[in-house]
Amino acid sequence: MAQPRQTTYDYIIIGAGSAGCLLANRLSEDPHNSVLLLEAGGGDKHPMHLVPKGFYFTLNNPRYGKFFPTIEFPDGHVEKLPRGRVMGGSSTINGMVWNRGWAPYYDAWEKAGNKGWNWARFLEAYKKLERHELGGNDVRGGAGAVDIEIAAPREATCEALIAAFARHGVPFQEDMNGSGGERVSYVASNIRKGTRMSAARAYVRPARRRKNLTVVTHTEAERLVLDGTRVTGVLCRTPAGTVTYSASREVLVSGGAFDSPLLLERSGIGNPEVLSKAGVPVKVASPKVGENFKEHRGILFQGRLKGIKGYNAEASSTPRYLWTGFKYLFSRSGMVAHGGFALSAIYKSDPASEHPDTQVFFTPISTSGVNPMSGQMVVDKEPGFKYVALPMYPTSQGSLHITGPGLKDEPRLDPNFLSTPEDQQILPKVLQKAREIIASEPFSQYVVEELQPGPQITEDAEIVEYAINKGNAGAHGLGTCAMGPDDDDVVDASLRVRGTEGLRVVDASVFKDQPSGNNNAPTMALAWIAADIILSEQG
Repeated sequence: MAQPRQTTYDYIIIGAGSAGCLLANRLSEDPHNSVLLLEAGGGDKHPMHLVPKGFYFTLNNPRYGKFFPTIEFPDGHVEKLPRGRVMGGSSTINGMVWNRGWAPYYDAWEKAGNKGWNWARFLEAYKKLERHELGGNDVRGGAGAVDIEIAAPREATCEALIAAFARHGVPFQEDMNGSGGERVSYVASNIRKGTRMSAARAYVRPARRRKNLTVVTHTEAERLVLDGTRVTGVLCRTPAGTVTYSASREVLVSGGAFDSPLLLERSGIGNPEVLSKAGVPVKVASPKVGENFKEHRGILFQGRLKGIKGYNAEASSTPRYLWTGFKYLFSRSGMVAHGGFALSAIYKSDPASEHPDTQVFFTPISTSGVNPMSGQMVVDKEPGFKYVALPMYPTSQGSLHITGPGLKDEPRLDPNFLSTPEDQQILPKVLQKAREIIASEPFSQYVVEELQPGPQITEDAEIVEYAINKGNAGAHGLGTCAMGPDDDDVVDASLRVRGTEGLRVVDASVFKDQPSGNNNAPTMALAWIAADIILSEQG
């Protein structure tokens, strides 16, 4: 895309992901605000982005994502954590689970000193965002821009597992986001008539004709431009070279939990020790930038089934998968019409927990031979299932930092999974509870064997070791520019970066802890609240 001739705007938004797209829409509603939205990746016009199951082929495609390698794990392997680098960001390539979380964990943020960040405010934002197929009520929206659909039709394997959950006191609930108790539901996703409703589709496309909104792709922010401690613009890399854009009001960083802290550090905002080692002059000392990286880490169960169909039969060979896709093109329904999972459940693995402590995703499909995240969809010939069990509230903190001053300098990502006693104690209980549910009637009558992790993994220490080295990451990283009331917290309750002027961070990096759900919906709600704050201060 050609660079615009105009180089000065009221607001510059860096990153067209879940937060940036919404901010661009809200701030450009006022025709007096000139808004520039920058995206490092390209456009989202490829039709595969509309297909819910298409994320299997886009999530690890370098054309649409960026991959952050970790340091070596104890067994010597390295993982590459993907993030969206395309219009819509990760909302264009993720599994589309719309799990928002519930009141206590949002209210805890305000109790920790972040004034105004509470459940009531988030709930109001959710109701503004959503156009739910069940209609609006006191806990969900019915007229917003983000369509929410529930996975359908009901499926026999899922129904058997729902009945097994009931034996453990986990009731079926039509709307996963309708309460905060233990529950199991068919997955709610940001989908419209069987097609993905990304943040770009919901908020940027309707606003593209506004003369005061400029959207530029293939333009990556290298560093912020500072005049003293005031941020006045951003220096970007493009295929044609470099370009500098200036902001007369504010720069809003919405790069996500990975790119946002790295941009701050390349700009001289961060821990002086980290910056010095990377060869970056210190502009603003902010010791917690890049710290507090938190991510779900759990266990993926895969099993073989008999006497029940599931989804494997629809995708276990190229002709079958093509036929399933052909039917989807005409019906916009069936297996292809919802995201990565069919069911979601939230429950207690530890009976002593005050609130549910485990989040589960289930689908009656298995790929035990090849990881589908590799971009290869190799489904098992026999019927099977995936059951992902994640402790909801990790306490382990990792870090993400630059190692040099430029975009090509590979950052150092240490996820530090399962490093605290709390995380190591809950994980074996998560595995045990999952096995108990899978072994319960009527689901158990169809189970032939546990393929992964395998019945030989039983002792607490080996369960933790297995999860560290071969576990499942939730793609829910956050916390690297965390909001807090203390002077050394990266952003304050207005999302302003402490020690600077004219700079805010608006994305999942500001969440100090995991919400009691996934990250996409909370990040969009955060952006809605941020837009309210910015517009109210604008006067």
